[in-house]
Amino acid sequence: MRTVLPGRPCIRYIAMVINKKLYWNSAVGIWAFLVGAAAVGAARPNVVFVMLDDLGYAQVEAFGRGLSAEDCDPKLLAHVEEQADYSLDEAMRLMKKATPTLSRMADGGVRFNNAFACSNLCAPSRIGVSTGVLQNRWGIYRNIDTEAHGLKPNSHLAEKLQELGYATAHIGKWHVGSHDKAMVHRYLEKHKVPNPEQYTYWTMGKYWSIHQELKRDGYEGSTAPKDHALNNGFDYYFGYNQWECPFYKANNVWEGFRHAGVIQDYNTDVFTDKALAFMEKSLGEKKPFYVQLHYHAVHSPLDPKAPAKYYDRFDSGSKTLNNFYAHVFGVDENVRRIFQWLEEKGVAENTLLVFTSDNGGAVGGKSCLPGNAPYVGHKGMMHLGGFRVPLFFHWPVKINQPLGKEQLVSTLDILPTIIDAAGGMVPPEIDGKSLLPQILENSEARVRDHLAIGGIHARVWAFNGATSFFEHNESREKAPSGYIVADDRYVLRFVSETVSNLYKDAVDGIPAHYELYDYRADPGERNNLIDAMPEKAGQLKSIWKRESAAYPKPVRWETAKWKAIMNP
Repeated sequence: MRTVLPGRPCIRYIAMVINKKLYWNSAVGIWAFLVGAAAVGAARPNVVFVMLDDLGYAQVEAFGRGLSAEDCDPKLLAHVEEQADYSLDEAMRLMKKATPTLSRMADGGVRFNNAFACSNLCAPSRIGVSTGVLQNRWGIYRNIDTEAHGLKPNSHLAEKLQELGYATAHIGKWHVGSHDKAMVHRYLEKHKVPNPEQYTYWTMGKYWSIHQELKRDGYEGSTAPKDHALNNGFDYYFGYNQWECPFYKANNVWEGFRHAGVIQDYNTDVFTDKALAFMEKSLGEKKPFYVQLHYHAVHSPLDPKAPAKYYDRFDSGSKTLNNFYAHVFGVDENVRRIFQWLEEKGVAENTLLVFTSDNGGAVGGKSCLPGNAPYVGHKGMMHLGGFRVPLFFHWPVKINQPLGKEQLVSTLDILPTIIDAAGGMVPPEIDGKSLLPQILENSEARVRDHLAIGGIHARVWAFNGATSFFEHNESREKAPSGYIVADDRYVLRFVSETVSNLYKDAVDGIPAHYELYDYRADPGERNNLIDAMPEKAGQLKSIWKRESAAYPKPVRWETAKWKAIMNP
C-alpha cells in the first residue's frame, strides 16, 4: 500500500516517483508537468458525484415521464393493487413533484438512456464504481465477497484525482470493504476475555454486553484500515461502511478514523452539510474538489417520516407514497441547495455533477411506483430491473446542448469520465471508459461492445420476496446464481437451477435456463427470443465463456453457485 503523505499532492507524487528510483530528470519533468497543471488549475472542474441507494430507474421524472401501466412490471402492479393504497397515476404525479431539480439538470445535461449498473447488488456495484474494474474479475459476486475482499492497494480511482491536486471527500455510504475486526479484539482484551481471537462480533455468546458496547461505539459502520477511504485516495471521510444508515439517530457513522457518535438529525441533510463544509474549505485553499456524496436514501428502512419541509409537499391519500417521495424530494432539495451555494460562490458553471443509483430499485412495499419501469424485476435479480439505472452528467460551462445518448454504458465509466474531465489519464487496464467524447462532442461511437456480469438471482430484496417460503437470509442463501450478457440491443440471461420448495409459485423448482430479449423493443422482457434467434444467443453465450474465464471463484460465496454459471 502506498504510504499516505500529508500535504501537497505534488510533493506526495514526487516522493512516490523518487521512491520508485526513477532518474532525477524524470522527477524534474514530472514536477514541471504538475506545476504547469497547477497553473491552469482554475480551468479544471469541481466535481460532485451523487449516488442514491436502491433508487428505481423511473423514480426520477426525467427518466420516468410518459410511462403508463403498460410499461410497468405487471407483477409489481398486481402487488401494489393488492398491498398498497395508491394508484399509478398518483405515483407519477408525486414522482414529478419530487424531482424538479434533478430532472432539470438531467434535461439540461447529458443523459445516458442505456446505462447499466455493474452489479444488481450494492457492495459489488460500489467497488466496481470505485475502481472501474468489473468486480467479477476479483472474485466478487455478492456483498459478502466485497466485504471479505475489499479494495486492492492503489485501486480506488479517487487516488488519480488526489494526484491531480484535487481535494477529495467521501460522504455517506462506503460499503467497499470489511469492518475493523481489530476493534472487536481490542474490546475483548479490554474486558480481559481469554482467547479473544476465537470470537467475532456476531459470535460472542455470553459476552453479549461487549457486543452491545461495540455496537454503541459504531462497529457496524467501521472500516478496516486497508479499506478505509483515507487510505484510498480521500482527504476527508464522513460515512458508514454498512448496507444502511438510519435516517435519524444513526450510530454507524464515522468521521475520519473516529466514531461520530449518534447523528440525531435527518442524514440526507447532515451529509449535505458536511459536503458543503468540505467544498468551502477546498475553495478557501484554492483547490478543485471532488466530493462523493453517496446518500442513504432511498435504502430501507423507509418508514421514518421525512422532515415536514419535505413531507408537507405531498398530498396524496397514501402515507407510504407521500413519505417515499418526500425522501426523494429531500435529495432533490439538497442537490438544489448545493448548486445554489455554488452559484453564490461563483463556481457553479464549472462544477460537474454526476447522478446515478448503485443498482436497480428495491421496489414494491415502501419504494413506490413507477419503480424500475419500463424494466421488470428489481435489486438482486438478473432481470433488467436489477441493473438499469438513471445516469446523467450536468456541467454548464461545457455542455452546450442537452443530449440523450443511447450507447451501452455502465457505472464503471463514471470515475474514468471524471478523471478525463479533470485532465488525467484513465488507466488503460481497467474496464471503465471515459464518456467525455459522448458528453462534449456528441460522439456516436460505441463505448463498449458488451457487458458480461455474474452474480446472484434472488427475489428477497424487494416485492418478489413475498413469494418465498423462507425469511430473507435463508431465502437468499437458497437462491440460484445467474449472469447477463448485454450488447447494445440484446440481453442474454442465464439462471441456474432453482431448487424446489423455495418459491410459492415454483414449488417443483425451475430448471436452469436461458432467455434472450431485444430490450430496445421489449424492455419488459415479454417476448423470449431464445429459440427464434439461436445465432444471437450463441454469440452472447460465447462472450460469456470468453469473459468469465477471467472471473475467479468467489471470495466467500458458495463455490457451487459460481460453478453453476461457469459451466452451465
